[in-house]
Amino acid sequence: MWRYRLFTGLNIFGIAISISACWMVYAIVRHEFSYDQSLPGKESIFRIVSGFTHDEKESYNGGVSAPMYQGIRADLNEIAHVVPVFEQWRTSIQINNPTASPIIIEDPTQIVSVDSAYFNMLPYTWLAGNQHTALSAPESVVLTESRMLQYFPGKSPSEVLNQTYTSYGLRDTMQKTVAGIVADFPETSEFLSKEFYSLVPEVYKLVEWTNTNSSDKLYLQLDPLAKPEHVNTMIQNLVEEKQKEFSISRNQPFTHSRWFEILPLKDIHFFTVLKERNVHKVSRPVMYGLAGIGLFLLVLACINYINMSAAQMPQRAKEIGVRKTLGSSQWLLIGPFLMETFLITASSSFIAFLLGRIGFWLLKDLMPAGLDPTENIFGLSIFVMILIVSITIISGLYPSWLITRVKTVNVFKNDLINRTTGSKFRMQKALIVFQFVIALVFILAAFIGGKQLQYTLKRDMGFNKDAVVLFDIPWKLRTTTSYEGKKLALMNELKKESGIRNISLGTAPLFDGYSSSLYTYTQEGNEPVKRQLFKKWVDTAYINLYDMELLAGRNLLPSDTTNELIVNESAVKAFGFTSASDAIGKMLKQGDRPIPIVGVVKDFNMQNFYSTIDPAALMSDQSNMRSFNIKLDKNHSEQWPKILQTIEKNWSQFFPAGSFQYRFYDQAIEQLYIQEHHMAKLINLATVIAILISCLGLFGLATLSVFQKTKEIGIRKVLGASVNGIIRLLSIEYIWLILLALLIASPLAWWAMNKWLSDFAYRIEIEWWMFSLAGVIVMAIALLTVGYLSVKAAIANPIKSLRTE
Repeated sequence: MWRYRLFTGLNIFGIAISISACWMVYAIVRHEFSYDQSLPGKESIFRIVSGFTHDEKESYNGGVSAPMYQGIRADLNEIAHVVPVFEQWRTSIQINNPTASPIIIEDPTQIVSVDSAYFNMLPYTWLAGNQHTALSAPESVVLTESRMLQYFPGKSPSEVLNQTYTSYGLRDTMQKTVAGIVADFPETSEFLSKEFYSLVPEVYKLVEWTNTNSSDKLYLQLDPLAKPEHVNTMIQNLVEEKQKEFSISRNQPFTHSRWFEILPLKDIHFFTVLKERNVHKVSRPVMYGLAGIGLFLLVLACINYINMSAAQMPQRAKEIGVRKTLGSSQWLLIGPFLMETFLITASSSFIAFLLGRIGFWLLKDLMPAGLDPTENIFGLSIFVMILIVSITIISGLYPSWLITRVKTVNVFKNDLINRTTGSKFRMQKALIVFQFVIALVFILAAFIGGKQLQYTLKRDMGFNKDAVVLFDIPWKLRTTTSYEGKKLALMNELKKESGIRNISLGTAPLFDGYSSSLYTYTQEGNEPVKRQLFKKWVDTAYINLYDMELLAGRNLLPSDTTNELIVNESAVKAFGFTSASDAIGKMLKQGDRPIPIVGVVKDFNMQNFYSTIDPAALMSDQSNMRSFNIKLDKNHSEQWPKILQTIEKNWSQFFPAGSFQYRFYDQAIEQLYIQEHHMAKLINLATVIAILISCLGLFGLATLSVFQKTKEIGIRKVLGASVNGIIRLLSIEYIWLILLALLIASPLAWWAMNKWLSDFAYRIEIEWWMFSLAGVIVMAIALLTVGYLSVKAAIANPIKSLRTE
């Protein structure tokens, strides 16, 4: 190991990079798959989610109808626990202290209403209070330990018991009495609530069975013999029966298409089609893909070691020959070699720890919240030991086999290489091709993924997002009487500022959320056409601010309520109008109220590029206009900080100073693709590592090749070969290897990336130049890698190489 320090160093470095990358992948994947894994009875816990079909498109809502839990408890017998978890929205919490100022918590989160079934299903550790009676009174509340320390710092659970505090809402004020304290649940859990109010049973109206609220979650713990499919069918029948009763009572059919799915607890974290506010979800296939990347990098390191070891065989020929001459058996030959491999791998693991810590620090923005890479030291130690043993065995197999094939007589004839390498296309070359296939797949994935992300942000979205600043009126101030009318007063003040080009009140064109309603168009002699319309609340300045193209008709007239509509091209097609101008003047009904279409705008993106452009309508409604859209002068961006300070100063005249929070719209749109950006960064990192490890392996193969051809090069130079000719001779075989790797990698990369792109409603086309560019890049890197050895061999003194026997 010391004699061949270059090879030893390259091996240690290559394996260290691989192990550190595997550690990072292991930490991420383990964290994501650890959600609720330690929960007893997790196999029998399910969550009900609601599914809807609008205009032949499916969507999901994480909530249910509020009275469902009562109906299921009354009618279904195969369920051990029916557990409603209704999220609560409070404006502030006030905890009075006789000896000091009161503690006031603004906008508290993670508050839910539950009953005793919640604590029967989940194994919370009770620090104070009685599990069975804690929530028996309407004013009762149970706190987690962390929430208790926030509200009552310095006090023990027994001291906090029976303490009171005030909970303020938009429409009500409640006095709460602490009836229990429980230990916090692990952060990697579906159940992250920290404050539990008593859920008071109420008599629900029939109409409540037709509503769905994402804040009203429902969990079930089934009996051991219960079948989820059967329970799901019974729940569907129960809800449909209630909907039918509602239709009879109103004498009108219930037209919404709704169904339910019972999700196992282990699948909820990976159910990414369900969008929930402030809830982290991840795609299971993405995690498998990430694990695959880690595995590939590990295999690349093993291949690199094999090629390096094979490159050392000619230099170790006499050592092997002497050992065999002195009577060493196969195992006595293999043993020391495997021990070397183990020592190199073990040494690599220490360096990998340092590289991994640096990697976690550099990529902290990509890591899941709450991830601690050294949290489970025992599990990490086992993982690293498995890696060390696996790398030792995999990397040592082929070189050990080469050692056993060495014949002593060939060693002293200097014929070791020709006897052991076999066919012209050697094993080492096949491994190099495999390495560069992986590297090329990563490069192509990085090219295509980066191009698609660029396309999503640069493509014409149907509106101009540049130099637009957004800020919202805080939700708890929107319905406060004292703030009524202040948004218009603020708007009038901002219009006086010279640095603002345009200002509008309204919903941003593209954002992660939507509101929609069913509209009907009836043409005489034809069946009514019913379509869901995405609703955008706008004022008269909105279209000009976003540079939207008005195809027909006119802009909205000033109004506090919805008296007219501007629809997009997709709505024109959905309702069957022949053209944009044909739609002008037509009446769309929402319920029994007809509303005229006064304009048609060009289609614009309302959601991310995974979704198609749906029928939409722009309309006025002052009560729903909660966002300020401000257009700045993009040619004078140096003035923006001063303008933003001026906006904040004006804001403070009408609203609480600390509540002003702005964001640039183009950056907000980028945040919609944050997962894609993170994956692109990981692929780019994997690409660099794969190329680096592949080049190390190529260096080993080139070393072996140059050693084999030492005398051939000397003879060619004596016979008049030029330096360029020698370099071309040594390099041409690697060009063929790269071309072969490109030929194999191209269809693999095309298939994988085409599958990824298929999720986008608007996507790029995979073009031939991407494959050519990837090939050129890898070719250049490979030639640079072997260039040093080729030049060194080409300029060496031929007499010296021919004289050495």
